Amino acid sequence: MTDERDDIYEKIILEQENKETQWRLVVSKFRDVEYLHLRKYFLDFEGEYKPTKEGACIPFELTSLSNLFEALVEILSLAESKGSIEKHFKELLQDLYEQ
Repeated sequence: MTDERDDIYEKIILEQENKETQWRLVVSKFRDVEYLHLRKYFLDFEGEYKPTKEGACIPFELTSLSNLFEALVEILSLAESKGSIEKHFKELLQDLYEQ
């Protein structure tokens, strides 16, 4: 058994070059347990991105991942609906907010 983190998957979700930060989604194994991390990284003086304490970590299990997936689908659906509503009812919404 090892105490070192073993990264299985990694993807940059958001890169803010002007702030020299990234948000990464990482799946890793630590002490034989798999985790999903969403973590902020910063650019150090050597030009390498290092993880910060900002972020979240959840067990890489079917229940927690299913709940996360469900929440993301709901958020995407709301965002799509909001865009559609704004597109089709833009003038009506402007009239309502100007009153």
